[in-house]
This record gives sequence, structure tokens and C-alpha cells, in this order.
Amino acid sequence: MSVPRRRMRRVHHDEVGLQIAPMIDVTLLLLFFFMLAGKITKGEKLMDIKVPLASTGKAPMDEGDRDVVNIDASGQLFSGSRAVTSKELTTHLKQRFKDFPPLKLYIRADAGTPGKKIKEVMAIASEAGAIEVVFGVIQK
Repeated sequence: MSVPRRRMRRVHHDEVGLQIAPMIDVTLLLLFFFMLAGKITKGEKLMDIKVPLASTGKAPMDEGDRDVVNIDASGQLFSGSRAVTSKELTTHLKQRFKDFPPLKLYIRADAGTPGKKIKEVMAIASEAGAIEVVFGVIQK
């Protein structure tokens, strides 16, 4: 007596295709985000400050992800383009360091800014925990 053979069913699998439309959507959203974020950062640097000339000035390797501190000729401090006091700047930078370490600063001081004010900002940066401070200059 022979044992009846079982017939194996053939299972039909649908082909899995690569969906390109969602990947294009995500890519465009990222592109828009970085384009807008770049414009916001550049706007902070566009204050009417005449940075000093320097013969040895050079651009930092990584310009992005830095907090911008502007100091006008009279010594007024600005976090980006918003006027702040020394105490407000200290509080802001400490909170920034706590929330998003490491803290890197880009200081743009007017050529007529008193050296005492720049020294004060350096002390604030040190107190806040800044690991890298870059000064804005125009190369000769």
C-alpha cells in the first residue's frame, strides 16, 4: 500500500517594490528646513557692525552651530540681534550649554568697541562653559 502524497500548495508572493515618493518627500522637507535655518543664522550676523581688520584672520573649520554674540561700538551686547544685558547673556549662555552642549560662540565686536567690554564677554563665555570662541574679523 502506498501512502498518498500530499500536494504542496504554491504560495504566490507579490513583489515588494521600493516606494520612492515618501523618500523624495522627506528629502525635500529636510532641504527646506536647512535652507530656512541657514537664513536665520545668517540674519544674526548681518547687524551693522564694522568688525576690525586682521592680517591673520581665517574662517573656522565648522561655522555652524554657534551662538552669535554681537557687540556694537558703544558696548551694547546682542544675543543674535536681540539687545541683552550682561546678566541676561550669562543666563542665556548657561541655559544653552545645559540644553545643547557643547557651547561654541561667534563674537562679532565693532572695531570701536572698548576692550573692557570684550574682556567682559570673554569672562561670561568662560563662566557659561564655552569650549570654543571665535572672533569675527575682516582679513586684510
